[in-house]
Amino acid sequence: MRAQDPPGSHLKVYLMTMGTGGEIYERFGHNAIWIRDTAAGTDRIYNFGTFEVEPTFTGIILFGAKFAMGPQRYWLGVDTSLDHTIAVYRYFKRDVVAQELNLSPTQRTDLASRLAINAREENKYYWYDYFRDNCSTRVRDILDVELGGALKQATTGKPAAGTLRFHTRRSITNNIPLFIGIDAAFGPNVDKPLDQWDEMFLPEKVQQRVRELKVAGADGTPQPLVAKEFPLLTLGIFRVEPKPPQWGGPLFVTGLLVAGLVRLAAGRGALAKVGRVVGGAWMLLMGIGGVILLFFWIFTQHVATWANHNLLLMSPLALALVPAFWHRAGRTPPRWTPVVAIVVMASVAVGAVLAIPGVGGQRSELVGALVILPTFLAALEGLRASNRGLRPKA
Repeated sequence: MRAQDPPGSHLKVYLMTMGTGGEIYERFGHNAIWIRDTAAGTDRIYNFGTFEVEPTFTGIILFGAKFAMGPQRYWLGVDTSLDHTIAVYRYFKRDVVAQELNLSPTQRTDLASRLAINAREENKYYWYDYFRDNCSTRVRDILDVELGGALKQATTGKPAAGTLRFHTRRSITNNIPLFIGIDAAFGPNVDKPLDQWDEMFLPEKVQQRVRELKVAGADGTPQPLVAKEFPLLTLGIFRVEPKPPQWGGPLFVTGLLVAGLVRLAAGRGALAKVGRVVGGAWMLLMGIGGVILLFFWIFTQHVATWANHNLLLMSPLALALVPAFWHRAGRTPPRWTPVVAIVVMASVAVGAVLAIPGVGGQRSELVGALVILPTFLAALEGLRASNRGLRPKA
């Protein structure tokens, strides 16, 4: 650096965006801020997504249980080796792209200072929320401070590409059971309209908005914030589709098949036994699912799972109907069984109406396509068996 160069001229600032991976926690991508000191020949990669989990089955289960309860403690980590960072993402087969940011020397100096202070032991920890306070929103916020609020001004109030559910659905298509479980766990809060500012909970959206932003140059004329963009690692193994999958039809067919098996319980012989097994197992699954949804709503801090309409489709009351499929001949089920069956049927009917897109304010159509018909028929079979007072004879 020449003597006349202003402080910060030796610094380069890059936004690093890591692509999607194969695991569920990698599907939304990641980002970091890379500060290169060209005078000292050093690199510092600041990563707000650092957390601790024991790499054992018990450790992973424990971390998952804690995560299910609400925000967990994450922190700002620092890697002083660019080669190491690239090696990590090469191991996990994820792409990495860098964008050099067209910041003034003063802004570069200030950003480097802010990150260094933020990375101190007493400052680095925060409570991670997947949608509202994560690795990406932290990067967004600190860049916006250096830009004098220009990033927030350019994105606030502008409609996003989709809702939180929209982006979640398109990101986790690689695991169908988990897709259905997460979609079922979300309530109406994830279906509210987003603007581009809130949409930057996704690293790819920070990358996109930064790419589009223009800022005032040294002479006051607008110039792109991104001076140049280049790949650091290109593997092209994993990807996320731009829109959610259209799985309503296949899920409905699956539900129709389950409903057909449940209907066999009304007959006799071996097929009736199959129907009773399927019907009892289905109501057990719906009941357990309902208990989980209720738990997420009442006992956790996850706003995304509050007031979930899917409790109408997956009711804890379904557990009370499981024995109705296996009462011994000549024994009458408990008196409350018909009442519970009617309540479950009514609940499913209301849930079916609310699941119509645009009616209930919550996108439950995929869960509804799968569970409405078999759950209603299983409750109906429980009512039929309880009214008859005995199980079908084999």
